[in-house]
Amino acid sequence: MLEAQRSSNNDHNKILAIEDDPEVLQLYKSYLQKRGYEVLSATGAVEGMNVLQEHPDTRLILLDLNLPGMSGEEWIAWYVQQGKQTPVVVASGKGDILTITKGNNMTAALTKPFHMEELQELIEVLLADDWHEQVSIDKKLH
Repeated sequence: MLEAQRSSNNDHNKILAIEDDPEVLQLYKSYLQKRGYEVLSATGAVEGMNVLQEHPDTRLILLDLNLPGMSGEEWIAWYVQQGKQTPVVVASGKGDILTITKGNNMTAALTKPFHMEELQELIEVLLADDWHEQVSIDKKLH
């Protein structure tokens, strides 16, 4: 019963995964769909822009930094210019990932490789109705 209730609560939680590695993309989709999320996918930056514009009700974006056609940094700059408030989880093996997300309260960082449970916990925090307050409190504590 609890699992069914959790699943129905996630039905409105649409996640866009932008990742050029098909195996990683499939892992994200499989893991998150089993937890009741609707997962949209894009294999490149421009495709990700198009999918996001077609689905303005997207609640969270999972973004790889190494994308064909445009870097993840350039994608985030475009995204910020759009004035969107949807949280972005930047997932990358690049060492400067924290520099990219620092000071931007719409982004969070996960350094690859990471456990899917870490992603799940981060998603739950970012999709909480009061996630802005949680991030602010976290920054004060650290």
